Amino acid sequence: MRGLEGNTMAQPRVYGHDAKAIVIGAINTSESNNGFTFVGGTAFVAGDVGSTITAATGGATFEITELIDNGAILGLKNINPGSGYTVGTSINLNGGTGSGASFIPTNIDIPNTQQRGCVVYNGNAAQTVSLVTEAGGEAVDFPLCQPGKTVGDKSPILAKRITAGSNLVAVY
Repeated sequence: MRGLEGNTMAQPRVYGHDAKAIVIGAINTSESNNGFTFVGGTAFVAGDVGSTITAATGGATFEITELIDNGAILGLKNINPGSGYTVGTSINLNGGTGSGASFIPTNIDIPNTQQRGCVVYNGNAAQTVSLVTEAGGEAVDFPLCQPGKTVGDKSPILAKRITAGSNLVAVY
């Protein structure tokens, strides 16, 4: 359900209805393009379809779903979104019989925040939490966020992306 443009209460979230652990720098697979683009490489064979290939860094894994005639990967399905990625950085993929395949993260926002951000719950000891706001896209540091509280405490802020912090949960 989309809210009215310019109406901050179009989708009021008074109570959380879902929660998800936040992994900083994970590929946002809820994005329309699954949060990544890729280069298909060469010399992959039909037997590689259904095989898992792994990112050289960050732990993301993908399943090869389709090849084209010259042995390049045409389709990839993300199995594990990994962590620690930066948008626009090319990462090599290892596995299968071919070579030269890579992927580029295009979105590392918190999943399911395309239309509305989420409140961030701090399950850790007191820490600084750095986030990107939902409305303005501003990077903000919240120093000394207390455990068992939402970031922003009595005035929680909707976040799209976390850039620093640990043991955090997105509340939708």
